[in-house]
Amino acid sequence: MKAVVFLNGEYKYSQEFIDRLFDEETVLLCADGGANYAYKYSKRPSYIIGDLDSIDNPVLEYFKTQGINIVKYNPEKDYTDFELILQKINELEKKNGFKYKSINILGALGKRIDLTLSNLFLMEKYPNITILSEDEEIFYKDESFSINNRKDYGFSIIPLDEIIEKLTLKGFKYETFNLDVERKISRLVSNIITSDECKVTFKKGKMLVILRKH
Repeated sequence: MKAVVFLNGEYKYSQEFIDRLFDEETVLLCADGGANYAYKYSKRPSYIIGDLDSIDNPVLEYFKTQGINIVKYNPEKDYTDFELILQKINELEKKNGFKYKSINILGALGKRIDLTLSNLFLMEKYPNITILSEDEEIFYKDESFSINNRKDYGFSIIPLDEIIEKLTLKGFKYETFNLDVERKISRLVSNIITSDECKVTFKKGKMLVILRKH
């Protein structure tokens, strides 16, 4: 099973890109106004969750006729609609005894800076999600990892901790060896993957990783 989440941020996705994310095993969850884009791209959500202040009324009425699970929250709540969606995903995984193979998030960027930053920082709490634009993917890491089949992709690291300790990059245009990198330094932005398999190793630290198609 795979999960796709539509948020209410900026959408510059082609229909073809959206369609590639869906198959018969994909579950779609929409955070409030994200349902407007489910309607636009002709995708049927399993859940619409939020305070329902940004979903267009004709869209809401349409999905009501389709038997969609609509969960309305009081606007005075302790979580963003996105985090409510992530809580629902955790609940579904526990209830059904499985983990989604992938959780792709669309519409997480743009429009409001506060929500964009909040969405990015939530990745530390929910590390199994990937935020997608048409040309970029963002994911969270707190331990060493490798990347396969992304040669010529742009590559950036955004440190979340004050220091990434003993960072070694192999298979990149700009490589490092046991480098301590402070969060306030921009050195880890705009690298390029030069190998079919690249490796990122470090002793300690938390980071967001951004891959970008060239």
